Amino acid sequence: MKIGVLTYLKFLILSSFSFQQDVSSSEPVGTILEPDPLPFTFETIGWKVLAVLLLIVLVFTLYKQFKLYKKNTYRRVAIKKIEAIESSTAQNEINNLNIVLKQVAITTFGRENVANLFGNEWLVFLDSKSKKGEFLKYEVDFFDAIYKNKKVNKSTLKEICKTSKNWIKTHA
Repeated sequence: MKIGVLTYLKFLILSSFSFQQDVSSSEPVGTILEPDPLPFTFETIGWKVLAVLLLIVLVFTLYKQFKLYKKNTYRRVAIKKIEAIESSTAQNEINNLNIVLKQVAITTFGRENVANLFGNEWLVFLDSKSKKGEFLKYEVDFFDAIYKNKKVNKSTLKEICKTSKNWIKTHA
């Protein structure tokens, strides 16, 4: 094995001497031959396949966005109703607001789960279906307005409307 390694090393040393050129020679290397530039066109099949795939993805994305838009129509309508209630001067703003909230809840969670809720149960239900439950904070205002026909002051009404809009936007 030592003979094989020594022979290999001898071969490497001798071959390195034989391939060395004299650097000081002034022989011209010649002109560099560059290949013709490759044309960049969209005529190959790969670009057509990519275009079709991108078109399919675009159509699918637009379809999903349209379905989501149609699905959330009830939210936009309810928010417009709440804004109308907020700007109205009627006596029963909280009653109307409660009706809108009940309609949204029935649309989302079904009549069987929502229709029989009232009072404290109703407010607990609203709070349980939202990320930030804030309706119990206005329990006295709700009950005074609904059951005793008391008018709620404007600042409290604005806060309740803001909470209602937030609930409509974020309910599960």
